[in-house]
Amino acid sequence: MRFFLFICPLMFLLSCQSPADRMECALNNGELSRAEALLADMSGREMYSYASRLIDEYLAIGNVDKVIYVFNHLTPHCSMYEIKFSGLHSSASYTKDNAKKIYNALLDEERYDECWSFHPLSYETETYPGNAPDYFSYMTDVIAHMCARGQYDEARRFMMQKRVWFLNNVDNNEWGHEYKECSYSVVCDKLENVYNSLIE
Repeated sequence: MRFFLFICPLMFLLSCQSPADRMECALNNGELSRAEALLADMSGREMYSYASRLIDEYLAIGNVDKVIYVFNHLTPHCSMYEIKFSGLHSSASYTKDNAKKIYNALLDEERYDECWSFHPLSYETETYPGNAPDYFSYMTDVIAHMCARGQYDEARRFMMQKRVWFLNNVDNNEWGHEYKECSYSVVCDKLENVYNSLIE
């Protein structure tokens, strides 16, 4: 009987905990899977705040796949184009901040092909020629990262493989004439200059 009387108040207290209290407890105790489940009971700024903290926890232990899962599947977010419009999209700040974290983590793990999905875009359609400066930025980030690790041959191969994006999406796009500064031949020269400056 005494045991029952002890358990009842305890259960009552636990049931009265807010989602934020339960999330704090889970994060403080390193119960990250539980914290994932608790996100479902949250919304708005509170959800984004705790999701960012959960992402940071997973990054701290090097679990980038879990970070991507939380970002892509457990929290609604805007596109990499819409992050420019923080006044229109409540998730813009969350998306921008955490996409950058994921981008850098993927670079560190040498998961270079995946990085592009988390790079800011100037236009909504990923293959629109107006995104050429963004793709160039992505490429130079990867090339610089590879060269910093002494992976010069890999950096050259990456450059040769990925630069075809400009041929396909600028030179052969109906709107490509508006972005002549990003044509395939021009960008190839720029990428060569970037590469050569990093291996000297």
